[in-house]
Amino acid sequence: MTDVNSEAPRAKVLVVGMDGLRYDRLVRSPSTAPVLHALMAAGAVGTSLLPYGEADGQAGDGPSTSMAYTDSGPGWSSILTGVWPDRHGVTGNDFKGADYARYPDFLSRAATTRPALRTAAVVSWPELVRRGTLGRAIGRRVRHNGESRGYETADGRVARTAIRWLTKSDPDVLFVYFGATDEAGHATGPLSPAYDDALLAQDAHLGRLLDAIDARPAHEHWTVLITTDHGHLDSGGHGGDTRAEREVFVILAEPGMTGGTRLDTPRPIDIAPTVLDRLGIPVDPAWGLQGRVLPRPTPPTSEWS
Repeated sequence: MTDVNSEAPRAKVLVVGMDGLRYDRLVRSPSTAPVLHALMAAGAVGTSLLPYGEADGQAGDGPSTSMAYTDSGPGWSSILTGVWPDRHGVTGNDFKGADYARYPDFLSRAATTRPALRTAAVVSWPELVRRGTLGRAIGRRVRHNGESRGYETADGRVARTAIRWLTKSDPDVLFVYFGATDEAGHATGPLSPAYDDALLAQDAHLGRLLDAIDARPAHEHWTVLITTDHGHLDSGGHGGDTRAEREVFVILAEPGMTGGTRLDTPRPIDIAPTVLDRLGIPVDPAWGLQGRVLPRPTPPTSEWS
């Protein structure tokens, strides 16, 4: 039965990026990331390998040859724009060749297409704002400097900023970036206790974000997406073409999902079109996005209708 007096759900999206997070280190034990494990159990998760020069047969407009370099500049550019480096132009952390005017981030697309939407981004890698990966059309852009303050400290500030927005403001789409796992991966490798500690801290930040969402009005419909830009070698570091560096993941959670679902090879470029879809913004073919919309949950069957 339908309550005709109930308010229609308001679609909202939270995307959380955890830099350099290796999937095998994430899933090996619930104790290293209890919030992420609970989110995977309640929602859906899948992995894919970043293409390294092979044909990408799942591109939105047909096959293309893509190179998704395992560095953060091209990685987050692909996640945020919905296209591979052959289109957005970023092949390294110097961001040379970036074409964000033609391929803006999904928050900028949302803000431009639906000016009434409230968009916000907060990051601990300041280059994402400084280099224009997160564009000026975004309603709120805040960068905390993990390069100078250390990512443990900067990530804490990122979390506090995002929680303040979720409790005192009304964002419609929010991007949050944490960088401590990547910093630890470079310093001591992803098999180290320091890497586990960084993951546990980011997991706790995520838990507080989800608690803030749970405390928001009941008529809101939140889609939560978690992803990473690349992996790490066992010894630490990335930039090559090994599986440890190329494997990435997407976690998707939203109301109505069947827990423990597997996503079919979700790719970084699928994040942007999925966010736009959940916000009710049709993807214009003229945008040239190469990603696909990740499937919505199948509504449970019921004798009531």
